[in-house]
Amino acid sequence: MDSSTKKKLLDAEAIARYDPFSSHNNIRVTATYEDGSGEGELIVTRESLNPHGIVHGGCLAALADSVGGWTASSAQHRTCVTVNYAFHFLRPAMGTNQKIRCRATPEKTGRTLSVYHVSLTDDEGLEVATGNFTFFMMDKRLNGTTPECLEHTAAES
Repeated sequence: MDSSTKKKLLDAEAIARYDPFSSHNNIRVTATYEDGSGEGELIVTRESLNPHGIVHGGCLAALADSVGGWTASSAQHRTCVTVNYAFHFLRPAMGTNQKIRCRATPEKTGRTLSVYHVSLTDDEGLEVATGNFTFFMMDKRLNGTTPECLEHTAAES
């Protein structure tokens, strides 16, 4: 990513009011960027693990879906819903990780559909999963607000 790309921080508390699923599952979007990309993380807890002590695949997919969706919404200032995704588990995300990080990058941003590539990495920077998510972009406000109301630039913080 170009160092001149402005980072937009998202108000985690405000997002939690609109997205209780992500909040409840220790998922948070940490930033979006003017180039349409974004980042987020899963804070790994005991409840995130499968019986083998590995981060549950459903937690990884939820992280990717949440970060991709919020990033697409922020980029276009519209809400969206997931219509399709393909996800690939590359290696186990061990339960000893403190966080799993997600990076969402736009492959296509359209009036109706937007496609984002996601990459998830562990504490050591190893890629544990990748995928592509397709979002249906809606002309709808988010419970009385728009996604841009949840943002501020890094310079403002």
